[in-house]
Amino acid sequence: MLHTAKRWPVRLLMLLVVLQGGCLLESESVEDGVKCGPRDMTPECCLKQFPGQWERCTGSPEAAQAAEVVGRAPSLAFKLVAAGTAGAVAAQGVHIHSAERRGAELAADLLTEVETEIVRCVRQADQYVNDHHFQGRSPSWELCQQLKVGDQTTWAAYLGIFKHEQAWPCLHEALKKLLPERYRLHPRFQFNERTGTWEYMDPNLVSQIVTQQGWKGLKGTIEPDLILLDKKGFVVHVYDLKFPCPEAHGAKWERYSEGRWRDELQGDVYQDILGVQPRLVSPRQGVVPIKKK
Repeated sequence: MLHTAKRWPVRLLMLLVVLQGGCLLESESVEDGVKCGPRDMTPECCLKQFPGQWERCTGSPEAAQAAEVVGRAPSLAFKLVAAGTAGAVAAQGVHIHSAERRGAELAADLLTEVETEIVRCVRQADQYVNDHHFQGRSPSWELCQQLKVGDQTTWAAYLGIFKHEQAWPCLHEALKKLLPERYRLHPRFQFNERTGTWEYMDPNLVSQIVTQQGWKGLKGTIEPDLILLDKKGFVVHVYDLKFPCPEAHGAKWERYSEGRWRDELQGDVYQDILGVQPRLVSPRQGVVPIKKK
């Protein structure tokens, strides 16, 4: 469980970013009488004022679909805060495997230590949010299906998003010690039409696109939760955090419901693009073993 003293700086930064982003300063609906209590997290407060508008309140084009499946999208607040600190982690370039060049696997003992920390952060985030909402109990299947905010946002979607939120700072602190400059949290990749290859997007470019075009400008990009790099900057491990609701359900890859990858599994798309078989991580299962095909 996180200590309150350590949470407040992050919360204040998140609040500042969202306020500056306009989520809570829009004139429409501000006078509708909705009040946010002292225990409300900032995106939750935004969703109370603008029910169902996940893209507006979290910065994720996919988050509206998370009303039906477990959400995975980090909020706009954390993404922008993370982009502001990315310079400390991004001194090294990020490269994708090719037929000519491939990265070197991490040493087995180091990888074990890293994955242990990833699982610890995921379980800590899960426990914190359950403590916050349910006095430490896990939500039931019935509760997971119930609406939390507005007329389309279920508890499953809501909890998935906020458990991701709690995991990011823990992961950052752990990985900067174990793999300084050799990891990225929720990195984004885009297809370069000129070169015909997929490329890592610098966080500053992502921010520029969002500022000029909105989040729709990132359509057709991918964003795994976490990647690890070798010493030359090649992507060698890819992870996606899942918080099944209820927890008895196993972590699984979702299928895209529209766009260029319609009906394809998210994990298959990541593997095709990044050249690495991605791993799922959940509180109950830890790092999920790769199934043999």
